[in-house]
Amino acid sequence: MAYSSRFSPRCLAGMAALLLSVPGCALDARGTRQPERAEPRPEQPVEEPAGDIGEAPAEGPPVDAPAEGPVEVPAEEPAEEPVEEPAEEPAALCDAADPSLIACFAFEGDPGDGSQHRFKPEQAENLSYEPGKGGQALRVTRKSSLRFRHDAAWAAPAMTIDVWINPASLPKSGRYAVIDSGGKPSIFLTAGGEIRCTMGVERNVPYAVVPGEWTHIACLSDGQTQSLYVNGVEIDRSSSGAVLASGEQPIFIGSEEPSGKDEFDGLLDSLRVFGRTLAPEEICAAAGGNAC
Repeated sequence: MAYSSRFSPRCLAGMAALLLSVPGCALDARGTRQPERAEPRPEQPVEEPAGDIGEAPAEGPPVDAPAEGPVEVPAEEPAEEPVEEPAEEPAALCDAADPSLIACFAFEGDPGDGSQHRFKPEQAENLSYEPGKGGQALRVTRKSSLRFRHDAAWAAPAMTIDVWINPASLPKSGRYAVIDSGGKPSIFLTAGGEIRCTMGVERNVPYAVVPGEWTHIACLSDGQTQSLYVNGVEIDRSSSGAVLASGEQPIFIGSEEPSGKDEFDGLLDSLRVFGRTLAPEEICAAAGGNAC
């Protein structure tokens, strides 16, 4: 007995079209279609932190990478030179504020007095100036004359005269006057190579003054003792009476009073007269502090 199909070919085609329109359904080669699976996405590479492996990153703000190119090395700064301390200024030769300073002659191009008295010469002839012990010095010859009037300031119960001398020669006879006034203190060089200091007593002291060399002389007396210092060192001390300060004779520098003779031959510098006796350290300082 033969059976006929319940569905015609046309009907079967319509059913197949219906199945294909349903989402997720597909026919494979065997007539069945499996749902499609999404392909897995490739994994992204993981970036490792900068630095050595296993080393913890340093704390703090990120450091900018150095710019490419040559590295500039900062130039070395020159070493600072040591600062030299300014040299101490020497004390002024003529301190006009010192009431004990009777007269002071620096001889810096003129014969004037730098003390508070400001003595002016009443006669100044044939004087010249040359390099001295400090600054300039007075050049004295047989034709020179330097004289000051008497003044009461020159009289004192104690006195010091200090001066730098540089004789061009020594007297063959007689004497050379450094400073002189009748009845007042004086200093001479004699032919026998002696220094004559007269304060309360006239006294000749042997000393080999060398022509062409500077020698510092200080003659002083307190009315009881008279002393002579050469280059800052005391070389003579003797008893004396009162400092001679009588009369009103003028003061001569570089020659003898009153004749104007016995002229000094050479240079005189830094001549000072005090109305007191200088202390040994003051005399040493005035002499330049050499060997005293």
